Amino acid sequence: MPRVVLVASGKGGVGKTTVAVNLALALSGRDTVALLDADMTAPNAHLLLGLPSEKLRESNRMLIPPKVNGVEFMSIAMFFPRGVGLAWSHEKVADMIKTLIRYVRWDSRWLVVDLPPSSIDVNVEVLKSVGHVSRGVIVGEPHRFAFEDNLRMLDLMRLYGVDVRCVVLNKFNLYPNADLIAREYERLGLPVFRIPFDPELAVRVKPEADYWIPVLGVVAR
Repeated sequence: MPRVVLVASGKGGVGKTTVAVNLALALSGRDTVALLDADMTAPNAHLLLGLPSEKLRESNRMLIPPKVNGVEFMSIAMFFPRGVGLAWSHEKVADMIKTLIRYVRWDSRWLVVDLPPSSIDVNVEVLKSVGHVSRGVIVGEPHRFAFEDNLRMLDLMRLYGVDVRCVVLNKFNLYPNADLIAREYERLGLPVFRIPFDPELAVRVKPEADYWIPVLGVVAR
């Protein structure tokens, strides 16, 4: 089993997938890395990666993840055509998460998991499966709503034994009270990394940017 890094957020729309994809690509410059998009209803990591049309392949009853820009990748988006809505029962979610974690032939030393926001079924199933052996990165924006939601996410991750290493605050320079929010996270004993608003991240990844290196240092050590 690879070393697992769970990238999570209590609130949607804060740039969690952007952080997960850039971290995976940045880490791939140092080691072998896989990326799993664990969002069962709105996956979009493949869009950031620029994944071409790719059919699922298998060998000896194991799924073979394609490599995109040097990163092994798997997503529910590869199972269903674009635009198909998915109504998942709890049992179906549990089965799919087990498939994506246990029945994909991950050949990398690291597995970055992009979790959907909040404490929905998907996250609980992932935490049950690998939480006790995982490092965690919490992503948010430096405002009160995201902070309150991330307090719940932090508690959930620690409940399942995740070693939460840091908080990444996205679009840091856009919020007037950003430093106050950062200090509240630091009072919880979490290193905080401030990512400035960068419009290029809306359209492409930037794994070479200087701000990912300190995050990698905390996550990978």
